[in-house]
Amino acid sequence: MQLGLLWRSLRVSAGPVRYLRGRPVTSVGRDGSGRGVITTARSGEAYDVVVGADGHASATRRLVAPGLRPKPAPYAVWRGAIPLGALTGHPRELELLRGAWVTLGFPGGHGIFYLIPGGRQDGDGGTGPGNRLLAYAVYGRPPEGADPGPYVHELAKEHFPAAWADIVARGGRRAATCHPVADAQAPRVARPPLLLAGDAAGVTRPHTATGAVKALQDALCLERVLRTTADVRTALERYGAERAAAGVHLVELGRRMGHAMVEETPDWPTMGQREVDVWFRGVLAGTRHYLYEEPPETAAGSGGRGRAPAGPM
Repeated sequence: MQLGLLWRSLRVSAGPVRYLRGRPVTSVGRDGSGRGVITTARSGEAYDVVVGADGHASATRRLVAPGLRPKPAPYAVWRGAIPLGALTGHPRELELLRGAWVTLGFPGGHGIFYLIPGGRQDGDGGTGPGNRLLAYAVYGRPPEGADPGPYVHELAKEHFPAAWADIVARGGRRAATCHPVADAQAPRVARPPLLLAGDAAGVTRPHTATGAVKALQDALCLERVLRTTADVRTALERYGAERAAAGVHLVELGRRMGHAMVEETPDWPTMGQREVDVWFRGVLAGTRHYLYEEPPETAAGSGGRGRAPAGPM
């Protein structure tokens, strides 16, 4: 899927580096001289800098931000991905998705539909139109005692237009997975020689659509501070101050969006496009986000319109 394609592209761009596969990290620590130590089943090695990009269950985070625990949201998200070949009966919906994403609101949640690259590559090493998948994410609260897995089909049938409910049903129960929603941000993301990046530093609610983007921003920030700062320790502290603040912003934004779009949803049927625009700009007021930047003419006060007020959330 899209993350596999991203991984392959980044791996090729990394060049002739020492890359160890099949050697899971068993622990991260420091030695007596203050260097970072990474231990695997085969060996332990010391490094001047250790980047903990080891995901939401990061072992590195236990040292940099001990005791941090994700805070759960009072709702779940169902995710699914369906080959476009399974959706031949929906030409209108697929045509719409080729130029936009689609958000469907209902009392107590919303669903989002969009296209993503598939897992197969074409002859040029890329992904052609035939390799795309339809992805969806549906946010809501399953009834007390209900099996959260299959509930998404009942929810879609009750609240979505028939064509979109059928798309969810076409994937079958195996195509959808139900995940709890939670967030966490380390108050400190660098404790030289250790630092945190990506989900290890902080996990936001999926509404922000920033997992891969934030990881890339972390990497760019680290490159910049190492290039422009002679002392490595000072560079890591600069990184920590900048990226911790960015992470706090994203966590707060995700909570605000989740509250507005799931926990306290508006009366969607009474809202036209203008009302939706005004409502969503209010949700984002005082924040910044790469998906919702205002065009230059709007920012300058010319009265132009911003981007569509709903994204892959």
